Amino acid sequence: MSCKEIRMFAAIFGQDFHLYFADDEGLECDYWKKECAVQHQIFRNIFNQVLLVRPGPENAVTNVFEPMTEQELTYGCGVHFTIHYYKDYTLEVGLPVAFSVEVENKTYCMCCTQDNTVQFMEKEVPREIQEDRSDIIFIQKSVSPTDTKAFKFESSQNPGYFLAFEKVENLSKLILKRENEDQVDESIYMTVS
Repeated sequence: MSCKEIRMFAAIFGQDFHLYFADDEGLECDYWKKECAVQHQIFRNIFNQVLLVRPGPENAVTNVFEPMTEQELTYGCGVHFTIHYYKDYTLEVGLPVAFSVEVENKTYCMCCTQDNTVQFMEKEVPREIQEDRSDIIFIQKSVSPTDTKAFKFESSQNPGYFLAFEKVENLSKLILKRENEDQVDESIYMTVS
């Protein structure tokens, strides 16, 4: 739903206990607006494997976690992500972010699908998103108050689902995974550096 379709007004109770709508001057609709971006960020899982994005056949893009040395982490090889921070006009717990990566002079944006998969699409990250949910926005949440580099990222499109890694055959793939609130699931923890 677009903020152009529904306008929200603040409401107050008067002394007579009637409900009054406040003047809408200065109010903003619920949407995300890009505030800043941090480049050259590397994502690692709990096994210190690096998230790597590479183009495949027929414009397919694969994403896997692989062990890599510092010398292999060269710019443009699909491991240096840009984290785009958005200003949030709602009361989300966490920071709204989007991710992009440059591979072979093309920019790919991380997206989640309705069937809870993660894909990288060749497109730029938008400056504004006029919706209250988005396939590219993830809510960055701290894992621990003492660890400033470990996070979990919840999909804004599919609440309760987090970026995670899963072993598929001999590869660790990036997936969306439902968080089980009853137990600790380290597969949804990502270190960003």
